[in-house]
Amino acid sequence: MSLRTFLALPLDEVIVERLVEVQQSLASAGARVRWVDRKNLHLTIKFLGDVTDEQSPEVCRVVEKVAAQIEPFEFSVARVVSVPPAGAMRMVWVGVDEPTGRLEKLHELLEESYAEMGFKKENRSFRPHLTLGRVKGRQNVRQLRAAVAEIAESDFGVTSINELIVFSSQLTPDGPVYSPLAKVKLGMG
Repeated sequence: MSLRTFLALPLDEVIVERLVEVQQSLASAGARVRWVDRKNLHLTIKFLGDVTDEQSPEVCRVVEKVAAQIEPFEFSVARVVSVPPAGAMRMVWVGVDEPTGRLEKLHELLEESYAEMGFKKENRSFRPHLTLGRVKGRQNVRQLRAAVAEIAESDFGVTSINELIVFSSQLTPDGPVYSPLAKVKLGMG
């Protein structure tokens, strides 16, 4: 058996609340968007895809090894973005800025470690972001894009990161259900 698996960083509840308010505000544009459920708002660091029961313990060991090498850090959450900026809109997301380089280093170490295990490396550069919603049609997209532009420069605050979570993802008709498989503290090495 296998589970869809990814690694993510949790967000402060205050920031989650602010992001939910933005989702509710943007929903009034009337576009067809599948908004990310508040309990699923997080920063994905690495999507592994299907992980077998046999691979799961090693996946968690890699997280422990890598997390030990990265001290806790903070990142700021700001800027609401239409993706792509022009053409058929696919997503609404919020930017993440982490000036110390620890977030980038965490991503690099995980990429390398999981590539050694045979997991596919990401073929595009790492652009940390928080997905708020996925656009599911063209209805009222112009209004949604205008609504995003009005709040584009929003600042949602700073979140402190001291753990990395391994999640499984089960796809359901009502959206994905994420379950933590392991929570590992940063900087314990």
